Amino acid sequence: MSSYKLVRRNGLPWYDFLLILGLILAPMTELRIWKIGPSELLCVLWSTRYVRYFFKEQLRHFLVRFWLFFYLTMTAGTIFCLLFYPRESAGAEGLMTWFFMFFVSLGVYAGLKRHSLLDIHRILESVCVGVAVWYLFLLIYSRTVSMHFLGARIWYARVRFTGGGANPHQMAILSLGLFFVSFYFLACVKLSRRKRIVHLVCMALDFLFLYLTRSTTAWMALFAAAGASAVLLFLQGRAAPRSKQVSLLVIFLMGVVVLVLAAGLLYDRFYQWVAADPNGLHRFELFSYILDPIRKNFLFGLGDGTHSNGGISEFHNSYLEIIGMTGVIGVVLFIAFSVRLYRCLRREPFLLLSPLAFYIYGLAGFGMRRLPYWVITVALIVIAEKLPSPAEEGFRVRRREFARVSGEHADG
Repeated sequence: MSSYKLVRRNGLPWYDFLLILGLILAPMTELRIWKIGPSELLCVLWSTRYVRYFFKEQLRHFLVRFWLFFYLTMTAGTIFCLLFYPRESAGAEGLMTWFFMFFVSLGVYAGLKRHSLLDIHRILESVCVGVAVWYLFLLIYSRTVSMHFLGARIWYARVRFTGGGANPHQMAILSLGLFFVSFYFLACVKLSRRKRIVHLVCMALDFLFLYLTRSTTAWMALFAAAGASAVLLFLQGRAAPRSKQVSLLVIFLMGVVVLVLAAGLLYDRFYQWVAADPNGLHRFELFSYILDPIRKNFLFGLGDGTHSNGGISEFHNSYLEIIGMTGVIGVVLFIAFSVRLYRCLRREPFLLLSPLAFYIYGLAGFGMRRLPYWVITVALIVIAEKLPSPAEEGFRVRRREFARVSGEHADG
């Protein structure tokens, strides 16, 4: 263990930079050999050190319960699909992909639980800065030197920024999640002026990367979650809980009125916006095939694979993919996980923004199969669990006040 205790000037052990670099390099999927690339290797190495603690100390946690039963359900669906519909199944390759997500999720949780809240903040800040610097470099490099870096293409079809990936989805998920991680730091963490400027610059660059991916799904998620963040900032200024409840009710009613009065216009605008995406309207057609996997196996699904359009396409929708892969059992598990996730993160509402953006992205994309989705979500779970409860915070405030008053009396 002592060999891993080398510490950088910012207080982080060098070993933690395996996770930091792994998350930074997540979009660079074209550097993979088969299914393994630098990102996957680094995250597995970091997780391997800590995952044993999860099974010793956190077996009852909702994260392991979700993953264990979800993965077992998917395995049963995969076996069923291989027996009766082999053309649609991703087989062992699909199971390995999901086992990787399973393993890294538990390893990241167990590892970050053994870090202080300050160190977790440092890790996420390092990722935010690293992503901003690295992909800005690749963007400039692609415009001035070459459209490829170490054999990995930086642009998809020369119009969509991938950051070294086979497609822009990993880049979109990573930028989307980190945009709201930086927003959390600005809204909830005491920062110096220099760090505030750094996070504002990171948010601006994440916004730029999202724009360059040309992902209408990511844009939809960004603006919807940004609307939620505006509501949270408004409510943050309302001190009394009763006042917050009234304000939230007024905002909700105003939103309902706007939706009712402008439903037709909003639908037309939404249709035009989706139609502007080359794959937009085609995805609605893919969604219509959801009854096929339900008829084949509604209970535990067909496992990972291509279950839309006669078995040749994915649904490109996280929730339809869950139905197709794991059936009713998987849907129930995912709903239970989502409820527990909300209950965990609501201690600090700004922690909900990145998962909210991921969930909205899932309406027309499959973010759950992307590494940044799970690493960022699990990191936010750990942060929420390490934040003091209102009772603990009240006790700390009273203790500080008592110490101050006692000091004044002693001086007197």
